[in-house]
Amino acid sequence: MTTPMPPTDASGDASGTARPSPARAWGARHRRALGLAGAAVAAAMAVLWTLVVPEEAATATGVQQLALRWGHAATWALLAVVGALVALDAAPRLRSALAWASLACYAAFLLALRL
Repeated sequence: MTTPMPPTDASGDASGTARPSPARAWGARHRRALGLAGAAVAAAMAVLWTLVVPEEAATATGVQQLALRWGHAATWALLAVVGALVALDAAPRLRSALAWASLACYAAFLLALRL
């Protein structure tokens, strides 16, 4: 009869706690700098897309015009907030909600471009 082996994680550690990958550990150590850098880049993109407006926005009306004029800038502005929240170690649920809102803004922008 064989003796059952203790459960192990992917690294072969039988302690029950998985060690993060080196890349994940590096990201966790540099979370504040990465979040601030991402926020700065995203904020710059938000300013850029506030100034650069697609040609289609001039002829669009209503919700389509709103999505074309502000959708791309709102996407980047929300991503800038997400970066700042990462740097501040805010609640993951809040960060995730804003990231999904950013994706929704971008989807609306792309849909408005196609119409």
